[in-house]
Amino acid sequence: MPLFKVVMRGENFLMNLTGEPELLGFHVTYYVKAGEEAEAKRIAAIKVRKNRHLAGALLNTPQNPNRLACESSERVWFRRTAIDGRYDYWAMDAPESMNGSTS
Repeated sequence: MPLFKVVMRGENFLMNLTGEPELLGFHVTYYVKAGEEAEAKRIAAIKVRKNRHLAGALLNTPQNPNRLACESSERVWFRRTAIDGRYDYWAMDAPESMNGSTS
């Protein structure tokens, strides 16, 4: 079964990671075995939504929904375990060029 590198982008996630609610965005990379690229994207989205740390810190209401999108996907031949499943957060009110990692 082919291996895909899928980069997901989350926006408008109201989260309590430090004891005070913050509006955050993030990037996360998952390496997924799937039959085709579309299936790999679905599996990566499920992994994000099922992440217990993310779900436990999420404070969004139905009136303020978060957004999750696939930023890129490509077939690869090997997995880089150092970046698999690592979340890189940034404050949504900060300019994107100043995104910082707090994972």
